[in-house]
Amino acid sequence: MRSTIALLAAATVVAIPLSADARQARYLNPRDVQEATRQHAEVVQEFGGAETGPRAAYVESVGRRIAAFSGTANAGQVYHFTTLNSAVENAFAVPGGYVYLTRQLMGIMNDESELAFVVGHETGHIAANHSQARRSAANNNAILGVLGQILGAVVGNNAFGGLISQSAQQFSRMRLLTFTREQEYQADVLGIRYMTAAGYDPNGSATLLAQITRSTALEARLQGDRNRSTPEWASTHPLSENRAAQASQLARQTGRIGRGLAIATRSWPRSTA
Repeated sequence: MRSTIALLAAATVVAIPLSADARQARYLNPRDVQEATRQHAEVVQEFGGAETGPRAAYVESVGRRIAAFSGTANAGQVYHFTTLNSAVENAFAVPGGYVYLTRQLMGIMNDESELAFVVGHETGHIAANHSQARRSAANNNAILGVLGQILGAVVGNNAFGGLISQSAQQFSRMRLLTFTREQEYQADVLGIRYMTAAGYDPNGSATLLAQITRSTALEARLQGDRNRSTPEWASTHPLSENRAAQASQLARQTGRIGRGLAIATRSWPRSTA
């Protein structure tokens, strides 16, 4: 299951330790690794091919530096970071250690700390095994929806019975929406933890999310959706501005704002398609 940052709730802000993840190192599911490896070429083709050359190697090196703090066993070997030649602002991860980001998303970045946050966020989804948790939640919600339909039928074929059935199905959908939003916030927390431990300025998380907010707003205006907005509770992903606010608070808690790596994009290697 792919998870996007560009389309991209923990109610409590979590303090970010500066050390690596203290949990016992976990191994990626071999079945997920095999499946991700098998699908890699298809994913690359779907998104316009992969960049090669110095910039692709640069992204890979930043990704590996971040992944080393993910608590994953053999992180240097099991994680792979690919830059896609796509004009869509996006980044996503698949179970099995594969992280993808597009040249368009890189185009709105200001410095390396923002890149570190993106790869950290996506690495966090994999390290926290969000795909399996989401599948389990989806299965549980499907059962709840079916039970609601059965109860509605037992009550009777009337307005009250229909209301019970509809309410149960709506509740199950909302539970999954909230669960998914919580995963996005958790991935942000993990991304900030990893990037800070790796020596990056944690404020890169907030500035990147703020830039995504501006870019999304501009795209909406260009498409004529100036006054159209989906509230967070009705979306599978939290609003970027809400994530930016949490990221800014988390970055301040580290006490490391302005003290880590933040190499400007003008110093990055040029891309090679």
